[in-house]
Amino acid sequence: MIVIAEKINATRKGVARAIQERDEAAIVDLVKTQDEAGADVIDVNAGTGRGDTATSLDDLRWLIEIAMKNTAKPLAVDSEQPELIDGGLAAISGRAAWINSISAESRRLESVLPLAKQYGAPVVALCMSDDGIPRDVAGRMKAAEAIYRRAQEAGVDPAKLYFDPLVMPVAADPMAGTMAIESIRAIKTAFPEVKTVMGLSNVSFGLPLRATLNTTFLILSLGAGLDAAILDPCNDNLMMGLYAAEALLGKDTYCRRFIGAHRKRTQKG
Repeated sequence: MIVIAEKINATRKGVARAIQERDEAAIVDLVKTQDEAGADVIDVNAGTGRGDTATSLDDLRWLIEIAMKNTAKPLAVDSEQPELIDGGLAAISGRAAWINSISAESRRLESVLPLAKQYGAPVVALCMSDDGIPRDVAGRMKAAEAIYRRAQEAGVDPAKLYFDPLVMPVAADPMAGTMAIESIRAIKTAFPEVKTVMGLSNVSFGLPLRATLNTTFLILSLGAGLDAAILDPCNDNLMMGLYAAEALLGKDTYCRRFIGAHRKRTQKG
């Protein structure tokens, strides 16, 4: 399973402050700790909401420059603005990069799919449309079908599409977790060559013991066929839950990842 590290995101107050103050040391620490904790991809989001597109692009390029100097892992350019995705991919040019994200919204499809084709980048594809987030599995599948069809027309490799069923907080909708899991299964059945991904932490929003809920939901989702997750790789219990689930589901040959993670954990004391 691919772990996409979530912590370099300007919606977090500490990251927004580091961007505004150009605190390079704070960003270096986030890059290195997530890398060492087991991240496969480092997500980079500079959307502080300050200034115009030019300012946001300058912030994003600053983050990317620091990240590229401190990790060899691929970076995921995370933005709702196609212009920032374009600029971020250009800044990473020459190294592996991801796009986070597109949706079935017309403007984003038209602007971002050509970038995915140009850079050969894996794409996080949100199962939502111009009408917003669908209320049921059928609506999410309709959005997924629209993205899949347009991606084929644009020449994007289906194996590089990572569909996100958009899990909502179970505190607001008790069936939100079940709906996301059913959507994963439906996507994998309809489009066997695509992948699935999830922004994990949203499921526990507004509840106590969030780490416990996130870990349990991750394990359930892995059983349904989840291929990647955007999460906090520095949460040791969450990561060990991930490795344990992979071992039990036959996704970890001879339990090598699980044993390696256990040894690393023991060495830390």
